[in-house]
Amino acid sequence: SFAPKGRHTIKVCLGTACHVRGAGRVLDKMETDLGIKRTETTPDLKYTLETVNCVGCCALGPMVMIDDKYHGQMTGDKVSPLLAKYE
Repeated sequence: SFAPKGRHTIKVCLGTACHVRGAGRVLDKMETDLGIKRTETTPDLKYTLETVNCVGCCALGPMVMIDDKYHGQMTGDKVSPLLAKYE
């Protein structure tokens, strides 16, 4: 990557199981809350938002990884409180 990465890397799974369970809505909420699109980094270099095809936890989807921690059964309502934990 030629662009600087944020302190926290957020990966939203868009695999089939996560997709059918609403991963697109989770990604939309992440983009709205962070003010960036996927593959971008916040101006304060705190977060980098990425998408992945599968994290291997299909039964718990939609999945979000922040750094090395997995967060399952995500919904749009859970995004803001989750991001608040990393403030």
